[in-house]
Amino acid sequence: MTEGNRAADREILGFYNRGDREQALRLFIDEYQPRLYTLAYRMMGNHDDAMDALQEILIQVNRSLSTFKGDSALYTWAYRLGSNVCLNYRRRKKPAPVEWDEEIVRSVMRPVERPNEDPDQMCETRYKQFLVRQAVLKLPETQRVILVLHDLEGVSSTEIARILDVNAGAVKARLHRGRNALRKIISRGFAVKGMEGAGMFSVGPSGRLL
Repeated sequence: MTEGNRAADREILGFYNRGDREQALRLFIDEYQPRLYTLAYRMMGNHDDAMDALQEILIQVNRSLSTFKGDSALYTWAYRLGSNVCLNYRRRKKPAPVEWDEEIVRSVMRPVERPNEDPDQMCETRYKQFLVRQAVLKLPETQRVILVLHDLEGVSSTEIARILDVNAGAVKARLHRGRNALRKIISRGFAVKGMEGAGMFSVGPSGRLL
């Protein structure tokens, strides 16, 4: 964590501990919303679900900052919370009723530009990245979150172990299994939701996505 991150974290926690939760949330959003949106998008696979998950993450942050003990970086704590929200998102039966802290989150969230999710408009490189993201969504959740955090977000195995509250050996084992499973998914080809008419996607003899 850089000195800038430490200073931002101290400022966020200072406002929160003085009772100014809204300003603390604003500063937290300025510092961490883009990274948490990227995490949610890579875990959920589309903008609308990612925005729902992001809002839930920020609601949980607003409710739970008082539990932050300072034994890790604030972004590590936030990634742990965000990862759990994304993993649990699809298990929710119905949304919770709108409460006061949800209104605060909605009022201070920064706009998020919708990514281009139309494969017909993507260049070759972005199209391949899109297919890889779709393949990642087919992994078991415990492998997916580690692959996203490590290979796509650039989070170290040590940090992931803290985020998910598992030991480093488990992180490495799941990462290894996840990478092997991803290679198999891509190698045998897969259908992309909403593009069924386009057929299956696979890798050619060179290993490149077709």
